[in-house]
Amino acid sequence: MLWKAEEDSASSQTMSFTTEEDGLEEKILPYDILGNLAHVKMLQEQAYMTEEELGKVEKELKNLYSYDEEINAEDVHTFVEEKVSEETNAGKKIHTGRSRNDQVSLDTRLLMKDSSIEIGLKAVKLVKAIEQFAEEKNELIPGYTHQQQAMPSSTGLWASSFADALVDDLKLLKNSYKVFDQNPLGAAASYGTSLNIDREKITELLGFESVQKNPVYCGNRGKHELMLLQALNHIMLDLQKMAEDIINFSEDQQVFKIPDGFCTGSSIMPQKNNPDTLEMVRAKAEEVNASTQAVNGIISKLPSGYNKDTQQTKKHLINSIKTVVDTLEIMASLVQDLKVKEDFKVKTEVYAAYTANQKVEKGTPFREAYEEVKKNQEYEKNQKIKKPKNQDYSDVETYWKDERVEFNEMKNRLI
Repeated sequence: MLWKAEEDSASSQTMSFTTEEDGLEEKILPYDILGNLAHVKMLQEQAYMTEEELGKVEKELKNLYSYDEEINAEDVHTFVEEKVSEETNAGKKIHTGRSRNDQVSLDTRLLMKDSSIEIGLKAVKLVKAIEQFAEEKNELIPGYTHQQQAMPSSTGLWASSFADALVDDLKLLKNSYKVFDQNPLGAAASYGTSLNIDREKITELLGFESVQKNPVYCGNRGKHELMLLQALNHIMLDLQKMAEDIINFSEDQQVFKIPDGFCTGSSIMPQKNNPDTLEMVRAKAEEVNASTQAVNGIISKLPSGYNKDTQQTKKHLINSIKTVVDTLEIMASLVQDLKVKEDFKVKTEVYAAYTANQKVEKGTPFREAYEEVKKNQEYEKNQKIKKPKNQDYSDVETYWKDERVEFNEMKNRLI
């Protein structure tokens, strides 16, 4: 326990109320170890720790990297410091030149980088699954406006619209990543430290693009977390729409057959095959949206400098990351197995605009052609199946692959 039991110290009730929920600290631990390893290397170079002390501290930190038991401490930072200090007196030096404020910011930033890379690569995998579906299972279906059959479309054109949307989401994720790819360590409690620390060295060791220079801005936590959540929210918005479309097209409209492995039966109605997976995608999208709004609300009216309120952003961030990762994985699997029913009937009215355009091609003014088709209700069918339309995403795919290599190399150098 960092705080000694004294008469005027925080009560156990207060400590319980102000510490993290179960399970969150364990998710932060690997990133805290990486940050500690970089920090102590810098301390040794700046003569705040001897080489012998560094060796002992590094050994204990590396032993904790794969620690998989429950963390029974005020927080992960206290846990690590106490565990190292139990084995070597040099552990009492690892907090030199920093605060838990910039330490938790650093841990969160590393988690955000690692998770963004994972999400970026999983989103690319889903885009590829969608594009394969669009090419191999392209059938004529109606396109809808106002939830009514409107014009000829295709399963390929429909599917590739979500690939297109996800590529835009990947660009947004990349942009947010490039903004928060800054090292906040060294800001201490929001006002820097008088000790001669080397922030550039830590930035280099941890693979950050740059130092986040203003310490007060470093202490104003939450904005970068919100930025990532907004990018994740866009991904879930598109997956939510895709899930809704598949549900709508799978039963009454008989376009898709959802694989049985993604459905459940009814406890009372033998004929039912319920699209539970897709319904959960819709609900989980709302959870990510709610977390985005929650973080926005938590940080929106805070004064400058560190405020304890921002601790509550962590659970929203970590839970949303897991939700997006899980949803991308399940949707990629579902799309790969999604079946298209080839006997779907398209109403002849969907060819109305095409019929009018054919009259225009023969010289009839469009408004006259429009009125003729509307009056006569005779339609010229166009059975040509629309091809998928995709945008290139090779640059974002390469970006996330390169970032994964760099992040893994950083871990391997330190561990």
